[in-house]
Amino acid sequence: MTRGGGSARGVSHLASLAATALALGAVVLVAGCTGFGEDAGNQVVSHGGSGDLPGPLPKDVSFRKARRAALEAPDFFAALIDGTSVTASDLWDDRPLVLVFTESGCGECANVQREIGEVVDEHAGAVALLAVVREDDLEGAREFAEDQQLGFPIALGSERVWLNYAAEEPPLVVLIAPGGKVLRGWPGGVDGSDLDAQLDKLYEKSGGEN
Repeated sequence: MTRGGGSARGVSHLASLAATALALGAVVLVAGCTGFGEDAGNQVVSHGGSGDLPGPLPKDVSFRKARRAALEAPDFFAALIDGTSVTASDLWDDRPLVLVFTESGCGECANVQREIGEVVDEHAGAVALLAVVREDDLEGAREFAEDQQLGFPIALGSERVWLNYAAEEPPLVVLIAPGGKVLRGWPGGVDGSDLDAQLDKLYEKSGGEN
């Protein structure tokens, strides 16, 4: 009886250890799947990633058509710093897009990004903003996004993307109209009030005024 009872307790003990190991394994697995970002409750936040992409265009917003003479913006495909794929034409399809070619170690670039981000935020989802860094600037861009938490996506642009936009040296700001026409480019950055004025010109006025 004593020997049998001990055996039963041993089996029970082994089962308990196995259950504990499975539970620990599940914890490790979940922790390993969180990826880059900080855990806010059950949601992982990755600054500069997909969570900072614009939502649906506000229903009460419409834009004028760009001049036919304006140049077509070179479309491109890139990955955000959290690995999410993005296509530029998806962003400018229904709203203006502000491209900011930048790099993580550029102090002037950071000032430009911050000011432009504030202007775009004032348009309450009607304007998209995408920062573009070089493909070898991933870690620096991640650190910058986490430190600044500016609330806009950051893409890793290939050398071809930089060449297509003549982005020889950051910062460079490019304004693209809804539909994909290049309206303005500002090497060295742009004053926030100037950008805001250009964006205001794109809105269709109430009553269909031009």
